[in-house]
Amino acid sequence: MADQGPKADLLWTSELTLGLLGPVRLVSSAGDDVTPKSRKTRALVALIALSKTPLSRARVSDLLWGDRGDEQAKASLRQALYELRSLSSNGYIVADRQAVGPGAKKLSTDIGAVHRLIDERDAAELADALDDVESPLLGGLDDITPELDDWLRDERSRISSSVVSGALGVAEQSLRCGDVTAARRIANQLERLDPLDERVAQLGIVADIAGGDRAAAMRRHSRLSGRLDQELGIRPAAETEALLDQAKAAPSVPLVGVAPRSAESRKRRWVIPALVAIAVLVAAALAFSFMRPATVAAAPTVAVLPFDDLGKQNEDYFASGVSDEILNLLGRQRQLRVLGRASAAQLGDPAQSLETARKLGVTYLLDGSVRTAQDRILVIARLTRVSDGAQVWSERYERKAGDIFAVQGDIAGAVAARVAQSFAGVRPQETTPDVYDRYLAARQLVRERREPTLREADRLLREAIARDPRYAPAYAELAQLIMLESDHPTSYGSIPFSQAQADAEPFARKAVALDPNLGDGYAAIGFLSLSLDASAEPYMRKAVQLSPQRPEFHRWHAQTLEALNRYDDAIAEFKRAVEIDPLWGLNYDHLIGALYLVGRNAEAKQYVQRFFDLSTDQRAKLLLLQSMQKFDDDLAGQLKTTSALQRSYPEERQMRLNLASTLSLLGNNQAAAKLVGYDRLGNAALTGNWPALATAAQAVGPHYWDQSGYWNSAALLIASGHGDTLVQLYDAARPLVAEDRISLDRLAQPETIIALRRTGRQAEADRLLTQYRQAKDRLPNGGLLGDEKRFSVGVVAALTGNREAAIGALDHWSRVKPFRLAPIPMMALRYDPTFGWLASDPRFDEIEDRIRLAINVQRQKAGLAPLSRQAWISDSKTFLTKN
Repeated sequence: MADQGPKADLLWTSELTLGLLGPVRLVSSAGDDVTPKSRKTRALVALIALSKTPLSRARVSDLLWGDRGDEQAKASLRQALYELRSLSSNGYIVADRQAVGPGAKKLSTDIGAVHRLIDERDAAELADALDDVESPLLGGLDDITPELDDWLRDERSRISSSVVSGALGVAEQSLRCGDVTAARRIANQLERLDPLDERVAQLGIVADIAGGDRAAAMRRHSRLSGRLDQELGIRPAAETEALLDQAKAAPSVPLVGVAPRSAESRKRRWVIPALVAIAVLVAAALAFSFMRPATVAAAPTVAVLPFDDLGKQNEDYFASGVSDEILNLLGRQRQLRVLGRASAAQLGDPAQSLETARKLGVTYLLDGSVRTAQDRILVIARLTRVSDGAQVWSERYERKAGDIFAVQGDIAGAVAARVAQSFAGVRPQETTPDVYDRYLAARQLVRERREPTLREADRLLREAIARDPRYAPAYAELAQLIMLESDHPTSYGSIPFSQAQADAEPFARKAVALDPNLGDGYAAIGFLSLSLDASAEPYMRKAVQLSPQRPEFHRWHAQTLEALNRYDDAIAEFKRAVEIDPLWGLNYDHLIGALYLVGRNAEAKQYVQRFFDLSTDQRAKLLLLQSMQKFDDDLAGQLKTTSALQRSYPEERQMRLNLASTLSLLGNNQAAAKLVGYDRLGNAALTGNWPALATAAQAVGPHYWDQSGYWNSAALLIASGHGDTLVQLYDAARPLVAEDRISLDRLAQPETIIALRRTGRQAEADRLLTQYRQAKDRLPNGGLLGDEKRFSVGVVAALTGNREAAIGALDHWSRVKPFRLAPIPMMALRYDPTFGWLASDPRFDEIEDRIRLAINVQRQKAGLAPLSRQAWISDSKTFLTKN
């Protein structure tokens, strides 16, 4: 430890506490401040304390000394560890030649102390502990290096989120038990930690009302409203606005007054205000309990089956739309759960669906019918109890067509009141019957995910907006639809991606401006990226907050969390989507993918088996089977499954894309190209048309980096002599990186580094290499991501000219996981820009042969002729494997 004076010995013989909720500091059990003087040494202690696994020395050096050369950075790390030698000798730190990490003896931290108080549900002590929290967390470590600043941002967000979520539960319990003072104190401190968390503001407003302090409640609302507007350009949610109305109407009565002189006067002065205060407290607590999601086990679950359309033959979109809207309205009731639409649609009519409903834990089934005639509408709704099949409620609504919104709200309110004693009045946004008809018809067409039906849906939505320019749901639906009409590889249309994004954004933002409480509007803004990157996370989080029982919102939010490397949080969100809609295969597909990423393969297979046991959706089962085969490197099985899907659904792009990818991985590039004629980038790559590939990449523009991972296009551009195209795309994207619209990690790829080097831009290439290494170091150690992390070591070795390490890495992967070295389109490894310079090494041919033989094993299983070495190597102009 640097210059600790006479207290140096005391430091390591006493128990230590590490402060992280404010300036980083070390304090001994004797109360002495023994914090290292060097900021980088303090940062090193924080890094080790917050890491769950050892950190490589290279990772630590990059974070703390990234501005120095390798040797100087290594020397600086050795010096810092020397300063912390007593921590090592006493078991707090373990350091070897490869890594540093936490030792067997754990440092006590103030974060741990706060979480213990949360677990103990001690509101008063927790409030005291939160009083000591200072901003910023991990203080005193800013501006050491840009790399550490990135780490600080992520860690501060993670720590703040975990403390806020845990403390909210303690404050709610405190409020229910009548300890308003502790609840208000906690709310005040949490507001300092996360000023934009609407849950914190809601808790504080409820506690202020319960304490009789209306003015404080209104000030709290005003602070939140200003921050949301300034930071996100949005307004508070409907629940928050309702609490503001309650604050304005509530009596202003303090819970504790000045003690009177006599018992008689004390009794007279206390009774009436206390009764009023208790009434306010109970009302506030009830309001807050409705505002927060109920415990899953205690909440009844309602499945809204698709209503029958008795008046519009072959146009069942209207009845389906009516039941969908009722489902959405019920989803806003905090006292019950709603089965997702996709799962409800598979249940069938109540008489046939009771057994499946019981397996899914459904409590009630709501079904009905809709009949339209001229300007009249008849809706009949029935509620069936699943346990015994008894019909417990039914109602008949005969109204004018324009009253359908009131009918939907009435049905949702009646069901909620009957099954959960929930009385929150909700209504969908209203419009004219002809606008609503177009909206519902379009929404049904969008679900088909085919270009012709998407175009028709686009026309209907634009007509709806023209007839009612204030109908927010139509704007949100149109924004998402336009992105689905783009030519992105995961989409279904032919509109250039950048054009689609520019066209869709005004509609998405208009939806939010018209209705700030419409979750679809925020989801539409987040959906603009299609890749659902980190920039979309705040919008998807808001969509989930406003519509907590929409499974697709949870799934999309999970994808944005994956982009932020928050894999545990992402898995929790994917699981929430599965819980809401347990028969929707897409939810499972994303969840098992996330589980495989972090190495939880057995758990993934359990979820697959669960879906197979529950679902009758053969298409979804085949898609899940295909995903499992992909993760298990079963190319032959993958070909069989993707071929069956493409035969059954020949017009679906997803099926053609899946089959094309499998064929190309097996070396059948020509057959693959015939399936993706709609994709200019993919078709050019698969046919070896290198000028067309460069043209297609340039046409995508700066957003090329959102899809650069498809078809190995970046590597093919360099190999074919079009590396200048990659540099131009890099330059075009740099302003978007500066605006945080594109992550620098997307640009920091081996191919970009090579392209920049070849144009003499060595310094930029070096910065990207550092960024690449840091991004891979952040990956977890297990699962597919762990493989990617370990594989990146060989990539870095190749990029830095370390021949032995690079060849060693290729040799290892060609033996244990040869398909990691097999690109799509399939080509020999010698043409890869990163590893091709190693082809003269005598060991390289053996490495390539292992890859080819592994592919031939799969080809034999699939009934395909083996690839010869001549076909595999092809030639230096076409690159691609010949078949």
